[in-house]
Amino acid sequence: MSSRALRKLQNDDELLESILRSNNSSASTSKKSTPKPHVNIFALMNDNEDDDEGSDNTSDIAEKEQIDNGVSETEAHEGEDGDKMVKLPTKSQKKKNKKKNKTSKKTTNIDTVTANEDENDEEFDKLLQQFQRENIRKNTANDFELGNVGAYDDEDEFFTASESEDIATVTLTERIENDLRKDNAFSRFPVSYFKYAKKFFNDDFKKLDPHSEFKLLFDDISAEALEDIDEMSSTSISPQQLKQIQRMKRLVRNWGGKDHKSVPNGPGSSLHRLQFTKVRNDWIPTQRGELTMKSLNLEELVDWQLWQRPIDWKDVIEEDVKRWKSKITFFKFEPLNDDINRKAITEFYLSVVLHPDHEALINLIASKYPYHVPGLLQVALITIRQGDKSNTNGLLQRALFVFDRALRSSINFDGTSCQLPYIYFYNRQFYLAIFRYILALAQRGAVATASEWCKVLWSLSPLEDPLGCRYFMDHYLLLNNDYQYLIELSKSPLMNTYKQWNTLGFSLGVVLSYLHLNEKDLARKELIKCFKNHPLKLAQLFQEKLLGDPSLIANMDISEQKADILESKAYMARFPILWKNAEDVSFLHSELTKILHDHKTGNLTVELDNNAEEDETEDITSPFFIEGIPINLLRFAILSEESSVMAAIPPSIWSDYEVFEFDVLPPTPTTKESIDVLETVKSYIHEKDLVTSQAALMQDEDILNQIRQLSLQQYIQENETENNQGA
Repeated sequence: MSSRALRKLQNDDELLESILRSNNSSASTSKKSTPKPHVNIFALMNDNEDDDEGSDNTSDIAEKEQIDNGVSETEAHEGEDGDKMVKLPTKSQKKKNKKKNKTSKKTTNIDTVTANEDENDEEFDKLLQQFQRENIRKNTANDFELGNVGAYDDEDEFFTASESEDIATVTLTERIENDLRKDNAFSRFPVSYFKYAKKFFNDDFKKLDPHSEFKLLFDDISAEALEDIDEMSSTSISPQQLKQIQRMKRLVRNWGGKDHKSVPNGPGSSLHRLQFTKVRNDWIPTQRGELTMKSLNLEELVDWQLWQRPIDWKDVIEEDVKRWKSKITFFKFEPLNDDINRKAITEFYLSVVLHPDHEALINLIASKYPYHVPGLLQVALITIRQGDKSNTNGLLQRALFVFDRALRSSINFDGTSCQLPYIYFYNRQFYLAIFRYILALAQRGAVATASEWCKVLWSLSPLEDPLGCRYFMDHYLLLNNDYQYLIELSKSPLMNTYKQWNTLGFSLGVVLSYLHLNEKDLARKELIKCFKNHPLKLAQLFQEKLLGDPSLIANMDISEQKADILESKAYMARFPILWKNAEDVSFLHSELTKILHDHKTGNLTVELDNNAEEDETEDITSPFFIEGIPINLLRFAILSEESSVMAAIPPSIWSDYEVFEFDVLPPTPTTKESIDVLETVKSYIHEKDLVTSQAALMQDEDILNQIRQLSLQQYIQENETENNQGA
């Protein structure tokens, strides 16, 4: 079996177990009287590879075949008693036979694999789809499976039989009515739901390493080759600088280690094991990290919720926080050394905001502060725009390393053991580092690893979803053929509690998943549900991408719906990549034509959101909306840097709000008290330091201007002298 088939098995362990159980049960039913030895299914996938360790067994089998079949090198004769005697081959003959049979077997295996690899892949695809379809049919009866949630004990919240029935009646064709603009507290999503939601997040750090995916994609990569990759530098560096770093390693104990995953956390402190990054040879060894991870106490959580829910009573908020804190742990990243961080942030702010200077910024992380996260992310963005993508990945890994070094060992990205409120500056830097790393992984072709990082990013704040994972994670899941995950997620409260959570891209991703599993009836039902929740967006998609009949959408005007236009543009930018199969596009066109015809004739009634002005006034007190547009959708649109998507952003967003590249649309105060709660880049800058640094910078500029003027005057004088002499 090829590496492509192995890759499909990576995120489907349960399906593999069901395949094995089915095969074992069928085998035991048909042949109960003939027991068979246990066979490892993974051992059968590498029949085309012969290791040296198995050469002796190969030689013994070859010798046995030679004896049984009367090979020419062995001679049979009768002994003195008339018994048939067998003359065994000599040692040299054994060696000759061993080499001959090994060569012939390799040739045969290579030819066989070359001829049958595509056929095996096709058979495996059919088998995989068959079991996926069976699982889908089993779960279709109940769109929301409450097994894990119902078994969850909670003294404050629990599911009764009637509540379970109410949730289970959420069918594939119902419209989602709950609106986030009227529920800043996410009251429709109780804490007990997280017991069921945990399975949709990442709980395995190994899946966050792209080398694991590359090893599955290219099964001929050896462990030595992967180790050589780890030994390489992450960015361009001169040999002299690399030698200096190697000398510094001798002064810093436990830096890297054999597996490149060990770092010290201070003189005399215990060794810290990295979870999702590895130390590179060009990284400067340091005794301490730059950040520390602090658990938020009750008072800090209440302040956070008072910002989020400015019109709620404090007593009610405190009760809600206590209930959530008993099940979920909240953290914030903060600087380990305030003085060093203040100086670094001040120079960064000067070089990026007040007096943009790329060279000064590059020098900042190259010499003074090599692990300054905002600087690393900003320089990585600069290298991308300059076309130098070779250094981008290394800079992003170094930024993630800063957080990995501060990460507590007991933490998993499962949605409950580590949530990071978005109001804190360095928490937002972690979100941004992951987002940019996802884009870099996708460019390298590691879509499976990118999809796992999407789950990590989402798990850090599943309800608020500050960077809009629900708007783009379906893209990587579909590229990774993770259809089962999408279908199961479509039946969970993570996607069906609020209408803003059931995004256009995700809903159409479920339709496409059913199509790839050859379940057209279920795809049709899911498309009807998608239309009930996104009628105007599908109408625009029908007209612009499918070139449908304009008369069918004559009464469906989307021009006043800013949020719908932006979300539609964001999805249509990646529509050709996902819907590249002509048969799937034909299905979407024909089914949308039927749905729109039924809507026009009155056979299918759908409520159209044509009250854009009213929507904008409803979100005045909501920190999650700007001008009726979800703020996470705006952040995603800006970070995507897609020209067609950014053009759909209202001009007032650019002029009236802070849109820094290192901190896109940071949270804004909702009350006077919340001003001190929110962290921004200015929270780490002292006004005195900023004035002093700015004055020094202006003085340097004045000196440079004087030098330029003197040089210019000297040039003029020299030219005048030459002209006079020539005359």
